[in-house]
Parts: sequence; structure tokens; C-alpha cells
Amino acid sequence: MAKTELKTDAASLTLRAAAILGVIYGFGFLLMPDSLFHLSGDPGVPSNPGWVRWAGAFVLGIAIGPWLASEGWVKEQPFIAGLAAAYTLSGLALLYSVVSGEYAGAAWFIWMPIVVLAVLAPITWWLAIKD
Repeated sequence: MAKTELKTDAASLTLRAAAILGVIYGFGFLLMPDSLFHLSGDPGVPSNPGWVRWAGAFVLGIAIGPWLASEGWVKEQPFIAGLAAAYTLSGLALLYSVVSGEYAGAAWFIWMPIVVLAVLAPITWWLAIKD
């Protein structure tokens, strides 16, 4: 029986963490967007949040990419640069929602992804530019 070797370098671990977080968020918005919106406590929650199911499906589908890159199935560096840009822009968008007062829900619900993205963004930028 062939032995499977598990990659444990920084790039692989970061990509796998990103994939797992993407699967969690993706499943959440795909299968139970109403619950997630109510969990946020934001008074601006739409009465029918089913319109975000497509976003959950998209996030879930995109989460496959980092996992495949961690296994070496796709060229890592360009993909990691794209992820770094996405994490940076997403984190800045969420931070803007807080600073501008657009978000009026539970603080932990928006700060958790801001902190996660603030960790993932610089790590993925570092991985994208390292040789």
C-alpha cells in the first residue's frame, strides 16, 4: 500500500486553514443563512435572507481551491496572491462597515472574521512573495 505524505510547510498549513474556514462559512450561508443573520443581531437583517445562498455556494466552491493548492494540484503562487488580495479586500470591507457605522449587530460576529482575515491576509501575502 502506498504511503501518503502529509505536507506541513507554512504554505500548506495556511491554505488548508483557509479551505476549512471557507467550507464553514460556505456551508453556513448555503444551508442556514437565516440563522447566521439572526445570530449577528444586526437590525438590518433582511426578512428573507435566502438570497445569500448563492454566496454560500460560491464560497464553498472556492474553498476547494486552497486545498488543491496545498496538495500541489494547482500552481500555488498565483493562486495564493489572489487569495491574499481577496482576504485583504474582504477584511477592509468588513472593517469599513464597522468604522462607518453600517453594521449595527453583535460586535463579536463581525470582529471574528475581521481578525481571521487580518491574520490570513499578511500570511498569504508573505507566501505569495516568498521564493
